[in-house]
Amino acid sequence: MAQKIKIASSILNIRLHPHSDDRYVDFFSDIYRTKKIVRLHGDRHGMMSLLDMTRSDEGIIRGIVTTFLNIEIDGNWFDTENLKEATDNQVSEVKIPENLHPNSAQFYFIFDVKRHRIYIQNYSKGKVLTPPQALKLFSEISEQIQITQKYNYPSITLVQDKKALEKIFNIERIDRITISILKPNADILVDNFEEQIEAHLLASHAKKLTLTYQANPGESLVTNDDIQKLGGAALTNGSVKVDGRDNGHAVHMSTEDSPLIIQDKYDPDTTTEDQAFRKLINEAEING
Repeated sequence: MAQKIKIASSILNIRLHPHSDDRYVDFFSDIYRTKKIVRLHGDRHGMMSLLDMTRSDEGIIRGIVTTFLNIEIDGNWFDTENLKEATDNQVSEVKIPENLHPNSAQFYFIFDVKRHRIYIQNYSKGKVLTPPQALKLFSEISEQIQITQKYNYPSITLVQDKKALEKIFNIERIDRITISILKPNADILVDNFEEQIEAHLLASHAKKLTLTYQANPGESLVTNDDIQKLGGAALTNGSVKVDGRDNGHAVHMSTEDSPLIIQDKYDPDTTTEDQAFRKLINEAEING
């Protein structure tokens, strides 16, 4: 049996307002058709390279994100043999079509239409697509004017780990809690919370609500049930930041630094990477 290979996924939450299943399906078709290339880090770029809509009626959209190096052909070139800049004659011999890019890597993704979540692969054949890079890619694709005009500024956030919330709420002294919530998909605290938030943000021409709790001098904030519920909602729809002191030191912590990662291992002799990824996501969906 071959050595088992790690398979991992981060999760993005998408919010369209108003939202319906058909609207989310149309949204994915539209962002894919833009063929937008996004700079992820340094010379590494990425784009949606495949979209499979065959199961969209069942609430599942699958696809591939491809990352690659975007080389500046017209920039300066270096001759490593002669240890000097290449001459114009040498550079003129370089013939690389503009549509070809080296060092590519493919990452599977699955969009759950009902839950508005993108599960996206983080590792593939030695290459990495980090959770913040995945967020950047889908966010920038969605921020194009033709998309924002049709879908009223989609908002995308990185789903964060519940353990991060427990950690930051358990420091010795909490001086300040800042909870940011973008137009949520689920009710919080009261039955019509979503409608209240949407109406408030619409009237204010705003897309985000930020709540700040400041402790009384010399005291630590108490994370009661309401704060816990709001913080839990922000793990999917925003973020939670805490300022305070722990072990005698000032601390500034955020749930954004702890994205939720689901992971497993598979045997490449019996399972393809695609099969392993689908199994990972299916189990995550079943377990909530």
